[in-house]
Amino acid sequence: MPQGDPELIQACLRGDKAAWDALVERYGRLVYSIPRRYGLTAEDADDVFQGVFLTAYRALGNLKDRSRLSSWLITTTHRECWRVGKRSSRYPNLDEQIDNVAEPKEEQVEDWERRHLVRQALASLGGRCEQLLKLLFMEQHEASYERIAEKLEMKIGSIGPTRARCLEKLEQILQELGVFRGD
Repeated sequence: MPQGDPELIQACLRGDKAAWDALVERYGRLVYSIPRRYGLTAEDADDVFQGVFLTAYRALGNLKDRSRLSSWLITTTHRECWRVGKRSSRYPNLDEQIDNVAEPKEEQVEDWERRHLVRQALASLGGRCEQLLKLLFMEQHEASYERIAEKLEMKIGSIGPTRARCLEKLEQILQELGVFRGD
């Protein structure tokens, strides 16, 4: 399966269904998270998701910079959120959240892209490292070492050293993805 976005897009344009599935898998959480952050209901977030990927399907061949797919999807999702939100009376404050329908604020785009890359890096880790780091840093409620040890069937004393190794691996992946540069 193609690794980079330009190759993935090219495979999609050739009609490769697995490539399309990979594209939706790669960016689905990102696209779905934006309407939820704007406060849209799950049903409306589903509508945004479908609208964005329908637009993507139709527009992939016209993308000027295929290496910036995530930014394009973020902007498209932002616009779709506004469109779906305006159809409903449930979002009277949407105009305050989305002050420029044409494109989201630059800091929002950067934040959403960074979050997406961190999720992608965690998925690349896979296995116990992914599970451990998610439990440590992404749970809504802080997980105790006892709970983590039980859930991952590991000794409490090995959580700290395992965490350190996993964070080193995650840092390397994030550097490769361009999220930040090491020392």
